[in-house]
Amino acid sequence: MTDVLELETRKKIYHLIVENPGVNLSKIAEILHLSAQLVDYHLLYMRHHGLITIVKEGGYKRCYIEGKVGVKDKRTLAVLRQEIPLKIVLFLLKNPYSRHRDILNYLGVSSPHFSYHLRKLVKNRIVEVSTSDEKKGYVVRNEKEIINFLIRYKPSRIAKMIEDTWVDFGPD
Repeated sequence: MTDVLELETRKKIYHLIVENPGVNLSKIAEILHLSAQLVDYHLLYMRHHGLITIVKEGGYKRCYIEGKVGVKDKRTLAVLRQEIPLKIVLFLLKNPYSRHRDILNYLGVSSPHFSYHLRKLVKNRIVEVSTSDEKKGYVVRNEKEIINFLIRYKPSRIAKMIEDTWVDFGPD
């Protein structure tokens, strides 16, 4: 492994993936101020040598350290590394049983854009519609599991919102 990570650029890319599992190629290029082509070259080299896994999803190449992240976590990370789905989940952790219009008003995005991301969260079994007699609205499925997931993988794009959520909901 040390030979593969001999180059400083490759080492920086690798450590960025260690710290941010599921980070995509363009985000790596942006953070490290490198061209996407150069990053892609190094990613393919590291994959060839068994250091990383690259998963193509939704037009993105998401990167993981080989053997460190399971299939289910990769699917969840692919969704929660996106700003709007992460904001929806954090809002619902603070405001369970929120209705469509309440979440939409909070986000301030177009209704179709919001609905697209909400459907993605429901499809990936991260959010569900609660239809109990007393309360109706959207909730995070397996709330404790998702909170622990967010702590473990730290989707850093909106870290301040996550910190505010921990103040209210810290893990047991």
